[in-house]
Amino acid sequence: MGLLAKLQQHVKRVPGDRRFARSPQFDEQLGFGEAEPRQSSIEELLEPPLRAIAVGDRDLAGDLEFFLDGIQRSWLLYYQEGAPIYFGYGAAVIRQRCDRRMQTWSYQAQEALYVALARLDSQEQERLQQSGIPLVDTATTADHPLMQCEAAREAIGRDRERLEVHLARQWLPTAAKGWLAIDGSLTGAAETAGHSRTLGLIKSHNTQFFPAADQGQILALAHGERSSAFVPRGRYPVCSWYLRLRAVGDRDPYFGLIRVETAIANLPLADTLSRWLLAEGRPLALPDSRWDKMIYPIRDCEQYLRSREPSRVNFGWLG
Repeated sequence: MGLLAKLQQHVKRVPGDRRFARSPQFDEQLGFGEAEPRQSSIEELLEPPLRAIAVGDRDLAGDLEFFLDGIQRSWLLYYQEGAPIYFGYGAAVIRQRCDRRMQTWSYQAQEALYVALARLDSQEQERLQQSGIPLVDTATTADHPLMQCEAAREAIGRDRERLEVHLARQWLPTAAKGWLAIDGSLTGAAETAGHSRTLGLIKSHNTQFFPAADQGQILALAHGERSSAFVPRGRYPVCSWYLRLRAVGDRDPYFGLIRVETAIANLPLADTLSRWLLAEGRPLALPDSRWDKMIYPIRDCEQYLRSREPSRVNFGWLG
């Protein structure tokens, strides 16, 4: 029995001071990566000076074989005497491309209720645990309910990231010859940041690593061009560069622009890896709104994850 089904039985069976809420749509976006723009810096420019580098024609013979992505859902269910109770769901998958077909290499998921246990009625806490419903303490002492909501969403995001790192660690010691492309940064763990066959694909540009004048050069990259490689300031050192996957035309300057990460030792492969990514531009990752920055195998991962996520259909207050 899934967590939501157990919760439904609990709500019907056990009386309590619950104020049900329709979760805001933005809940599912908040806590998934950095929501606020910020200015950072680089540790080192590996290919000075900063410039545009043409990587050459796309390479259809690339070794990208494995693809990792994760998904999370955060739904505000109800308030128990003022304490917000969140349903949190996270899942991650590695899909493998074999003979042009995608198959699942490994998949993991988890779900729980997220709440500041210090703010939850002790009797309700005991009843939930007796019902077999897992609880995650968001460990906040804040009195403000909205701060408690933020703490819950952040905890859900951390657990989703842990699932992704766990799957990556499963893959790293295998004898697989192909490369693993990860949707997001490699710097969640030292093992992924330093592995010789991992590639991180970052679609978000909330963090800017260069001052305005240099950033202008990056935004001016043409289709098939990359920036000079650099080491961004972060948890673990990686080799990174910007790559324009698609022609901008009259669109937003971030259209088709991604940031790539790999091990620093892979710097000589920057052009080759970029050509592999350009080759992943077909088929288009439509109808996803981020199709300009998303390669299709990552889209396939997302579709797989969405097909397995829990449904809200039995909970009218969830919408």
